[in-house]
Amino acid sequence: MPASGSLSTDVFIVGGGPAGLAAAIAARRKGLRVAVADCAAPPVDKSCGEGLLPDAVACLGRLGVTMREAVAYPFAGIRFVDGDSIVEAVFPYAFGLGIRRTVLHRTLLRCAAEAQVETFWGSAVERDASGQLTLAGREVDARWIIGADGHNSRVRRWAGLDANDTRVRFGFRRHFQLQPWSDCVEVYWGPSCQIVVTPVSATEVSLALLSSDAKMRLPEALLLFPDLHARVRYAAATTSERGAITAMLPLESVCCDPFALVGDASGSVDAITGEGLCLAFQQAEKLAEALAANDLRLYDAAHRAIMRRPRIMSRLMLSMDSRDALRHWVMRRFEARPQLFSIFLAAHLGVFPRSHKRELDIEASSTLPNPNSEATIPNRKLEEEPVERRRSTLSPDDVMLSEAKHLL
Repeated sequence: MPASGSLSTDVFIVGGGPAGLAAAIAARRKGLRVAVADCAAPPVDKSCGEGLLPDAVACLGRLGVTMREAVAYPFAGIRFVDGDSIVEAVFPYAFGLGIRRTVLHRTLLRCAAEAQVETFWGSAVERDASGQLTLAGREVDARWIIGADGHNSRVRRWAGLDANDTRVRFGFRRHFQLQPWSDCVEVYWGPSCQIVVTPVSATEVSLALLSSDAKMRLPEALLLFPDLHARVRYAAATTSERGAITAMLPLESVCCDPFALVGDASGSVDAITGEGLCLAFQQAEKLAEALAANDLRLYDAAHRAIMRRPRIMSRLMLSMDSRDALRHWVMRRFEARPQLFSIFLAAHLGVFPRSHKRELDIEASSTLPNPNSEATIPNRKLEEEPVERRRSTLSPDDVMLSEAKHLL
């Protein structure tokens, strides 16, 4: 029996951001008792691009989360800008939503309250030497403990699931009072940095800088993009600049009964993919299914499947970030054959029409070495060599196309 005055629940979630609240809502829909604790006070803000891709919007719908009280702005696709090179593609289905992080959090809070999730704000969770969790001095008695406490997750350390970052970058976001000038989210590519422009309302846009330079800020970065700078130069800033880190963080496992991880606590991909929130929502669905089945192994396997494609896409985009020549080559290919950019966008969303696969096969066969030609006969033994060594014999362009074919 739980001790007097203790908090008794089926699922105890540490972290009340979008990942934690989505996990709570999903678990309640399975009939489980759920409590969420966070040391912050709502609404919780975080530096991010603030764009929900169509798969994220669809996932929220499956969780019963509606945007009826939210001020959100629909967008139809993605546009890449690299100097004079500009390519864009619309989503193969539905639309995305630009939404302020605080507005999204309030929406999730409302839905969690409607689902009768217990929430404890401004309350720190502690763990003693025996492993007992306490919340504001109360012992926590829970069947499962879920870490939704972000990149520097304490729950991940408690569970012994920690890992080292493979690559860390820095993000800074600010909002400007401007009418959106495009129905796309725009990604401006520069030397070792990007600026992502997301419309978040009919009168406001969000600018998010991503860079490997911890000292770079938006005003400095905007000078690298004259056209964008000209658009926002005289616009009133509606928020101060807010920063965060973004990392490629792979984990071998995200479960160790009674612990499980969700959101950035469970590993992450670089923010340039725009997939962070969608991954958290998809993980929340699969975690709830595993909890209802009383088998965290189901979630561990599902999590690996969820992360596979975004990690490949993240590697592709980070290659474009670190290799200017590769990025220029890719953009020229996209400009020459716009259908290719549509293919990459569809692959990013996990949509694989047969026509897209044929198109990519044609593109790859016209660019990659012909394995039957005399010039490549000496390389046939490469099939027996380790993958990393095999990749080292290919040009960056070949690696890019090979990874893209692997996606499809």
